[in-house]
Amino acid sequence: MTISFRAAHDDIPLFRRAELPDGARACFNEPHVPPLEGLAEAIAAEIPHLNEYGSRLEGALANIARAHRRAPDEVLLGSGSMDLIRALIGSVCEPGDEVVFSWLTFEGYVGACHAHAATPVKVATMSDGSHDVDALLAAITDRTRVVLLASPNNPSGRALTRDQLDRLLAEVPPHVVLALDEAYSEFSSSPRAAYAADLFGSADPNLPDNVVVLRTLSKAAALASLRVGYALATPDVIDGLSKMRTQNGVDRLAVAAAEFCFTDRGLEQIEDRAWWIKAERQRIERTLRDRMERAEIDDRPHIDIPHSDGNFVWLPVGERADDLRRHLVDTAGIVPRAYTGAGVRYTVIEPEHNDRFIDAVTEWATG
Repeated sequence: MTISFRAAHDDIPLFRRAELPDGARACFNEPHVPPLEGLAEAIAAEIPHLNEYGSRLEGALANIARAHRRAPDEVLLGSGSMDLIRALIGSVCEPGDEVVFSWLTFEGYVGACHAHAATPVKVATMSDGSHDVDALLAAITDRTRVVLLASPNNPSGRALTRDQLDRLLAEVPPHVVLALDEAYSEFSSSPRAAYAADLFGSADPNLPDNVVVLRTLSKAAALASLRVGYALATPDVIDGLSKMRTQNGVDRLAVAAAEFCFTDRGLEQIEDRAWWIKAERQRIERTLRDRMERAEIDDRPHIDIPHSDGNFVWLPVGERADDLRRHLVDTAGIVPRAYTGAGVRYTVIEPEHNDRFIDAVTEWATG
């Protein structure tokens, strides 16, 4: 091949659709629920206009802004939140500038850095998978342009606490962007967790000018295939991010879906579904925790069952992760996500599959 690509291309893995074994998909953090009632009609109403440029963008921005008690010019839609994360890094980073984030976390952050020749700086999480705020702040250098954190973190499910969030808001230098990826915050149940822009909480919309909040409709709103995310920031920052995005980059059908999701009817359904998933995750964790405690009392093998604030359960089984995944596929017909050397992440899906997951993990851990 005669075409030469930038050196950074070698650091970006080529996306290929995963070849999965037969079984219930519990590996992608996709909600196993049908579309919201009324969503299909809202999308279908736009089909006669597919020949036209443009969309119902103003309505979508107004609805999202109202839900977060912000102004429409503080909202930017993207083709998923990763589209906006890439736009953010590309907007503020010169080649060699640094992006600081916790590790283990969502792997897409690494590729987003390399796409713009930025340097990813990985800061080890605490032993429970939570963010080490002291280490994150200490990792900031003269070349740091972004501190990017998922809260709740993926795959551990650990969220920033109130004290941790307040420290970051106060101590990240004003010339460094504090980017908070809150994709899973709707599923949070920890009373210590705090968010910059939770959808159904009481987050303060008056944030420092260097804060960008990133959110997605792929999870609680179950729009993974339509690829809709949004950023919340000051109008100047929104304008800067917009320059790095394709004009009309979110298609007309996706914009109509976003507008509907943030109506009263849409938000009520999203909240109901998030509450169900949250309760089901807590049931899975509680049942497993009780079974592991019983095994410990009986002097049998057992594993720790940590708390997650995502729509998934995290089992930090270390070097045994691949073995646990094989066991779940072979004995329960469930396909979770294994992080080799770290653990297994299981997405909350239908109750019958969740019950099989509980039994299979118990058999594997205590047998």
